[in-house]
Amino acid sequence: MHKINWQDLQYILIVARQGSVSAAARTLGVNHSTVLRRINALEERQGLRLFDRLRTGYVLSQEGQQLLQAAQSIEDTVTGLERRIAGAEVQLEGTIRVTTTDSVLLSICGNHIAKFQKTYPNITIELTVTSSILSLSRRDADVAIRPSRFEPERLTGERISDFYFALYAGADFWAANSETPLAEQPWLAPDESMAGSPAGRWLRAEVPEAKIVMAADSFLALGDAARRNLGVAILPCAQGDVMPDLVRIGEPLKDYKTGLWVLTHRDLLGAVRISTFYGFMIDALKAEERSMKGER
Repeated sequence: MHKINWQDLQYILIVARQGSVSAAARTLGVNHSTVLRRINALEERQGLRLFDRLRTGYVLSQEGQQLLQAAQSIEDTVTGLERRIAGAEVQLEGTIRVTTTDSVLLSICGNHIAKFQKTYPNITIELTVTSSILSLSRRDADVAIRPSRFEPERLTGERISDFYFALYAGADFWAANSETPLAEQPWLAPDESMAGSPAGRWLRAEVPEAKIVMAADSFLALGDAARRNLGVAILPCAQGDVMPDLVRIGEPLKDYKTGLWVLTHRDLLGAVRISTFYGFMIDALKAEERSMKGER
């Protein structure tokens, strides 16, 4: 049996988490063929079948499950060491990896990130905009600014404010259709990836599935579709209230709220650049509370 390269184990981890070679390649920033080659070469060297190739994706074999457990243990050790090293840095320079959603970035967060970068020009912000929850423990990001009902375990965070949603439509669309009951309107809905969000839960409870004419994994895309008079959308108030050509229908849906959090890993707060950014964004976003609550 040959020695196992840590980079090979990383490929196994990502394919197992993503469920397909294509998704793993996108995550790793490499070609599809590169992922296949690394997996096939590792299987050949070790004399093991690590994945069952199914029509629905790649599923770990029994041997693969055992290797995955070992790889996860190594990953936890390596990333824990990286966090402690990063947490000991004392200079206001370097890189901060930040993750947030598109609607939070464009409605309440972007200007503050820009102001921080101008204030601290020796710090580079690497921004990942996604509705997916990146792992701060694995250092996929250093700081997360995201809606959540609960503080994630093992992270340090501050809940900034309640984060409300409301119904919106294009001004011309609503002028022509405001007399039609909401249940009979064409609806623009978050897709399955956001089914657990307040918007997804409200739609499942209130809107017939047959009335959904478009689904998307982005509130920004849904807001744009509403602005183009394609139907009614449920959007974060902080976004919908500032998008041009949209009108709000009624008051915020206060039974379907969430919270906005600024989160980091406690090991990283010793790094001056990260603790500075963390505190800066908490103070800046608290000034946006009325916008997040939909208070005009």
